[in-house]
Amino acid sequence: MKFIAVLLIAFAATAAAQDKVTVPLSDGSQPATIKARLISGSITVTVGSGPQVVVQAEPAANSSREPLPPTPPPPPGMHRIDGNRYGFNAEEDHNVVTISGGVNRMNLTIEVPANSSLELRSVNGGTISVTGVNGNLDVEHTNGSIELKDVSGTVLAHTVNGNVTVGLTRVTADKPMSFSSLNGKVDVTLPADTKARLHLKSTNGEIFSDFDVKMEPDTSKPVVEDSRGNGGGRFRIRMNRGANIYGSINGGGPEYSFQTMNGTILIHRK
Repeated sequence: MKFIAVLLIAFAATAAAQDKVTVPLSDGSQPATIKARLISGSITVTVGSGPQVVVQAEPAANSSREPLPPTPPPPPGMHRIDGNRYGFNAEEDHNVVTISGGVNRMNLTIEVPANSSLELRSVNGGTISVTGVNGNLDVEHTNGSIELKDVSGTVLAHTVNGNVTVGLTRVTADKPMSFSSLNGKVDVTLPADTKARLHLKSTNGEIFSDFDVKMEPDTSKPVVEDSRGNGGGRFRIRMNRGANIYGSINGGGPEYSFQTMNGTILIHRK
């Protein structure tokens, strides 16, 4: 079964409908995959109460300090019939729900089944937030933070300008994960029994953990280059600040990558 919410939205434009649609799944007994993309705005994903996906849009301010201007009143004797829509599309095909926003800045709130895989993308502003979902979570932002709370499964989380904060209650064994920011903090909480090999890199920041990390040979130590001989050549000490560091927790396992250029890395034991 294929459900296209665009048709619902087009129909609703002739009535005073809300910017909220319910997307039924082809097979509610099976996990869903939700793909959502915005140019500007926040994406918030929570667990709903049934085997469907509920999508709601609302306007987003231009910044955290700049509220939207008030909607002007209708002309005398007239009323609005376009439902104050913000222009998003939702399509379902074999339990894959694809949601896309238009050029207008908006915030999406999405309710999904607990067992869902997510592919979330936003470019400008706002936060991508996920709470309570179990699945493969692939989240990318450009100018904004990522917050994943009480999630389980596997995580790939990357942003350019913003923090990455992740709290995992359970991880999928033998699956690699990645957490990174160019300009921001990377703060990840893992179950105490997590088995992983850690790949760590912070160019201009510190790395902390309360796990008992067994470190591999430290490539960040100074490198001495001495080519002097018979009065010629040169002597140089090169400090590898921001070099790749590797270690393991609970005996090692799949590789978990934690990287930032300008920020701190925190790895907590739950």
